[in-house]
Amino acid sequence: MVGLVDERPGRRGPVKLSPEVLAFLEARRRERPEASGAELALELERALGVTLHRRTVERALGARR
Repeated sequence: MVGLVDERPGRRGPVKLSPEVLAFLEARRRERPEASGAELALELERALGVTLHRRTVERALGARR
């Protein structure tokens, strides 16, 4: 019966992008609007210990503009 369900298997979105991580990234973007996605990802890893790819950071911030 599981095979008949009309949904894709797997996760339904980013797992590491918690509200805390998004708030951190948005605050850093306001402080340093010229910072690249790679720089923000490195700052995030140093501050919160969460590793994200630079494109994930860029997409998360781009969707919120």
